[in-house]
Amino acid sequence: MRTASSLRSTVLAIASPLGWVAGFSFFLNLIYLAAPLYMMQVYDRVMHSRSVPTLLYLTVAVTLCFVVYAILDAVRGRVLAGVSDMVEERLGRSVLQCLTTTSPSRREQPQAVHVARDLDTVRQFAGGAGALAFIDLPWAPIYLGAIALLHPVLGVYAFGAALVLLCLSVASERAARGPMMEAGKVATRAYQFGDSIARNADCARTMGLGVTLTERWRRLRGDMLAAQNRASHRAVLLGATGKCARLFFQSSILGVGAWLAIQNEVSGGAIFAGSLLLGRTLAPVEQLIGAWRPTIAAGEALGRIRRLIANTDGEARQVALPTPNGDVELENVTWSPPGQLRPAVRAANARIQAGAILTIVGPSAAGKSTLARLMVGALRPDHGVVRLDGADLATWDVAQLGAAIGYLPQEVALFPGTIRDNIARFGAVSDEEVVAAATAAHAHEMIVRLPMGYRTMLDDHAATLSGGQKQRIALARALLGAPAVVVLDEPNANLDTEGEAALTQCVLDLKARKCTVIMITHRAGLVRISDYVATMSEGQLVGVQRAAEFMAQLSPTAVAGGRA
Repeated sequence: MRTASSLRSTVLAIASPLGWVAGFSFFLNLIYLAAPLYMMQVYDRVMHSRSVPTLLYLTVAVTLCFVVYAILDAVRGRVLAGVSDMVEERLGRSVLQCLTTTSPSRREQPQAVHVARDLDTVRQFAGGAGALAFIDLPWAPIYLGAIALLHPVLGVYAFGAALVLLCLSVASERAARGPMMEAGKVATRAYQFGDSIARNADCARTMGLGVTLTERWRRLRGDMLAAQNRASHRAVLLGATGKCARLFFQSSILGVGAWLAIQNEVSGGAIFAGSLLLGRTLAPVEQLIGAWRPTIAAGEALGRIRRLIANTDGEARQVALPTPNGDVELENVTWSPPGQLRPAVRAANARIQAGAILTIVGPSAAGKSTLARLMVGALRPDHGVVRLDGADLATWDVAQLGAAIGYLPQEVALFPGTIRDNIARFGAVSDEEVVAAATAAHAHEMIVRLPMGYRTMLDDHAATLSGGQKQRIALARALLGAPAVVVLDEPNANLDTEGEAALTQCVLDLKARKCTVIMITHRAGLVRISDYVATMSEGQLVGVQRAAEFMAQLSPTAVAGGRA
């Protein structure tokens, strides 16, 4: 299974560098013992003997230890950075392939939108303080044992200090968890509302919604800040209590050590060594507490990634099938939107022979666009099968299927990059193939008239194209490589007279080369050049007839208005 192999390969890849990190941590924690040993030697030996050479030798030795400590710590940091890169390279590639080559299940579809954030959460945990907290944690009892060797009373005191600090931190986490979750939900609503205002600024400006929308956004932001402040106040209060407790214990152990020294049970150096060791004992505990929330977040993120991968194709690669002719068949295809019982497409049955032109018409919300997505493999049927040349779309290799089917969605999606990049689908495609696709879409002349031609950038900071221009570029992308099947969803929605004439000629050219064309439209112009017309209503294909018969049934008013 892809989920097992992807996660297993990632774990195996980072196991070796994490083993090196653990080894470096062993020597780092071992070297840290040089500090209390140095202090004990200074107070217990040098102060009594007053030997300057001994003090010099001890100082040189501890300095060398700390130099080695710094070198090992720097190397450990570099290795952890490499671990982060490995997670990004291996797991990130697998996750992105799942999103772009297969359709996520309905349950995982909402989480798939945030997959980049989940991947960053896992990557930062694996290559940051979160992993170090667990690697250094086994040294806490070792340092406790070292304190107990100085004196059992000091060991018990240190254990109690660590336990109290852990309890305070757990209480802080529980107290802040509820308000933080509430703040996260309110923040999401505020961000979504702000994004919606930015996307629809022209509409808001035209209808004079600026004041009311701003006030609404300010109220959402106010609710978010209030929830965050409540969570922050609790966390800050308990966090300050934890810091106060740590400073108290680290200082008061000096008093306990002094009392034991008065009883002649420990030396003077042991007093200060105990304080240093207690600080080091509490450090892994504090690291673990600080990493607790990132650990939970990383675990949840990894769980979502695992489910995302598990609910996509189990096979890494399908067997390459013969180049398809273009026969498309629907067998009892049914699909329901997430969380809804009523199907958007219900028991659809049809067969489109290779080289035929089928136009699907019907009222809005009849399920036409959903059916188009099912026919190109963007969605998987809940029931039934969509076949290409007799083979279920799920059994086609993703790359081969992408080359065999050209798809122009209703909502045109062009990606940041040049026009050439978009038509080439960001692949290693020759200029001749790109120009051929643009020419087939009758978009070449429109593109070369742009100031930068095929090098025109498509992003928020570059030239703005009209909806019709974007639609024609997306059509050229769909025609790259002369696919056997072309599915066009409302291809003339944004086109002017010139663009619609070019589209009509493009469809006729596709018909001439025996390409199967499936169109969804509300305009009679494309129906006239079709072979068959399928009518869809309430998710069902209620009838398929020849285009001439369909046009004969239309009222003269509808034909004159160009509506199908």
